[in-house]
Amino acid sequence: MIFQLMDSKSDCAGVYLPNKFVYGRIPSGLSKTWSWSQHLDGLNIDYAQLWVGGKSIDDSCPDHLMVRWKSAQKLLKSHFKSFSAAGVKLTDVCFYDLVPEKHLQHYFDTKNEITTWVFENIERPKNYSFLKETFGNLRELAKHQLSVSMVGLYSDAAEDAKAKSLYGQLEGKPIHVDYDIFGTVTGRLTTKRGSFPMLNLKKELKHHVKPTNDVFLELDFNAAEVRTLLALQNIEQPQEDIHEWNIKNVFNKEMSREKAKQKLFAWLYNPESKSIDDGVYDRESILGKYYEGGAVQTPFGRTINAPGPKALNYLLQSTSSDNTIDRFNKITRFLRGTRSHVAAVVHDSIIIDLHRDDRGVIPQLKQIFEDTKLGKFMVNVSLGKDLGSLRRFSW
Repeated sequence: MIFQLMDSKSDCAGVYLPNKFVYGRIPSGLSKTWSWSQHLDGLNIDYAQLWVGGKSIDDSCPDHLMVRWKSAQKLLKSHFKSFSAAGVKLTDVCFYDLVPEKHLQHYFDTKNEITTWVFENIERPKNYSFLKETFGNLRELAKHQLSVSMVGLYSDAAEDAKAKSLYGQLEGKPIHVDYDIFGTVTGRLTTKRGSFPMLNLKKELKHHVKPTNDVFLELDFNAAEVRTLLALQNIEQPQEDIHEWNIKNVFNKEMSREKAKQKLFAWLYNPESKSIDDGVYDRESILGKYYEGGAVQTPFGRTINAPGPKALNYLLQSTSSDNTIDRFNKITRFLRGTRSHVAAVVHDSIIIDLHRDDRGVIPQLKQIFEDTKLGKFMVNVSLGKDLGSLRRFSW
């Protein structure tokens, strides 16, 4: 059954069904709507916005409904303006209690029609199930409040412009990490406006981020994109540091780990470079398998339009990112029912806010993370009392 929620506030559980208003509860039998809301947690609902890759409803509206949709939006906006002029605080009331039902019906009938058109005319994305689970798990992650030492941040603000800016952003507000799964063409996560900037947090400020439980546990892939390159060639994963392995198996001569790393990446992302040609890494065979007609087809079901020089970069970045997110989804499921939770996904790693009662499952968490769909990836495990003091840990 197609439906739309009429208000997203926690105390306003109003639903519009075809030609019917339901107030104060979420009825059973619902199946499809435009977008997610906290009211729908735990329900098996399909979202048209995920179906169209995160586009807005304005960008997804078909031409034959555009005039009606603009008219319906204009009418509701006029109500918003009148409420604002009258000093009504919409945070204190349910919006649908203030608007005549005939105006609500015009708006939600049109929104239902757009939603129906999307499901009937747009092909279901190959990775829709993956997107849906990821979206739900990231919403779950965003509910957890992040513990940040505001006193420490304020102290640093006197001499650090970024600390000052971050303090101003966070002061007096609940702190959460809120990810956008559609922020990049490859699917690599970004953070939304207003989110804690977990992905680009200055190294010197990380020690201000504390666990709400007892300790942070980080699971981090060793050289994720290089291992993805091997996986796409069906080469068994080395169970040692990938750059040390390359010194012995690719370069075949003495050099530092840092030099080997620099040399490999200089070759990997420069299509013109011929500095590595030993038969281990084969860019051409990978592109022949995953790149056709100007588009990359990833093992996780993404189709990404890409010019030739960027095709390998997009393929590796997208596949590596989805590989990490896939492990995040599995670990999120595993941790339900425990006192611990995933606090953040940071590029090729996840940060778990670990409770002391769950310390016995660390080996299982490591195993879940390393047993990827691309093979067994080497994982580095770190522990720390804050995000800036993470140290390698083994047992």
